Amino acid sequence: MLAFLLTLLAAGGGPAVVEDDFPKALALAKQQKKLLFVDAWAPWCHTCVYMREHVLTRPAFKAFEKDVVFAAVDTEKDRNAAFLDKYPVDVWPTLFFVDAASGQVVFKWAGSADEQQMTALLEAAKGAQAAKEPTADVLLARGEALQAADKYLAAKGQGGARGTVSLLYALYAVQKYDTCAQAALDGVGVKDQLPSDFVAVVSWGLSCALQLPEKDTLRGQALKALVPEAKKALTLPGAMADDLSSLYELLVEERQAAKDPAEALALARGWADFLEKEAALSPTPQARAAFDAHRLGAALAAKTPARVVDTLLLSEAQLPGDWNPSARLATAYRELGRFDEAIAAIDRALGKSKEGPRRVCLYKAKATLFDKKGDVAQRQATAKQGLEAGKKQRPSKALSRCLSGLDTLAQ
Repeated sequence: MLAFLLTLLAAGGGPAVVEDDFPKALALAKQQKKLLFVDAWAPWCHTCVYMREHVLTRPAFKAFEKDVVFAAVDTEKDRNAAFLDKYPVDVWPTLFFVDAASGQVVFKWAGSADEQQMTALLEAAKGAQAAKEPTADVLLARGEALQAADKYLAAKGQGGARGTVSLLYALYAVQKYDTCAQAALDGVGVKDQLPSDFVAVVSWGLSCALQLPEKDTLRGQALKALVPEAKKALTLPGAMADDLSSLYELLVEERQAAKDPAEALALARGWADFLEKEAALSPTPQARAAFDAHRLGAALAAKTPARVVDTLLLSEAQLPGDWNPSARLATAYRELGRFDEAIAAIDRALGKSKEGPRRVCLYKAKATLFDKKGDVAQRQATAKQGLEAGKKQRPSKALSRCLSGLDTLAQ
């Protein structure tokens, strides 16, 4: 049975991964006296899929097996509800390091990580595991983000780039956007950062600055300093494509917020071109489709939704069991005003989606399409189907977002 559970993520030589069986993975880590690494992911999450298809498949990750047992948990699957009850996830992916003896999380990381970052994360996890008192990393892993942020700030950057990124995540989580923006300004100038860490600092900094009120002086200062750094980072050798894509997205958002549609459009077009080139380098259909979510976002931001239709049709054909290409295709068709084709695509997605809160989102998207067509009866019936589907799901923030507005559509 154990041999069946341990599956290589891809032929690229990555580590063996226990898929969707946390108890088995925990027992294995306990038996081998190793830390347990858990990739909590979701099929709709572009960074999650990018990690699985482009990063964890790298041979370099196999070296980490001497210290950790690798596991992956699909947060959309009902069978993983017990894991999510104990280890809540608010950011996808969330990477956990679990002490196998106690079952306690000693370190967690929100977002992606390359081989070099993984080394730093592992060392941080070991340090947190050995500490006599809860470290900032342990507090953050427990969900005590405010206390963690205070400890990170008191350490005054002693954790290096990795500590700065964790600090920014903690500050964002507790909505201390001003402190976060200032910390990013302080951290972005640190020399000899890894490309991935530099991109993460700039990205969290931009995210926090954009949350500040428009008239806030710090917002203006932070954006004035961070936007040029972000543009430089777009051509940074060694940075992961998915991280750079997210940075493009933030830069487009910033220009839209600044009411500069021409520059936002130019950035969106550059973003779409970048993703097209990166996707073309992908070795498998799954790896190529990892870019689909952002390719759709870039096409919409560039006001060229037709550009991504053939891409999504290809993913739908090559990945017949995945509902995401169909759902994304529906969005593209909707923007093109092709509502009947959009509804048909949603129906195909619903036929493939059997569980998870996003199934409710599919019903809401379909009800909205009927609303655009002016078909009140179908809108109401579809929204009611979504509400019924929601009753079968475990409560979660994701479900709440999907249910929001459905009752209105059902009236």
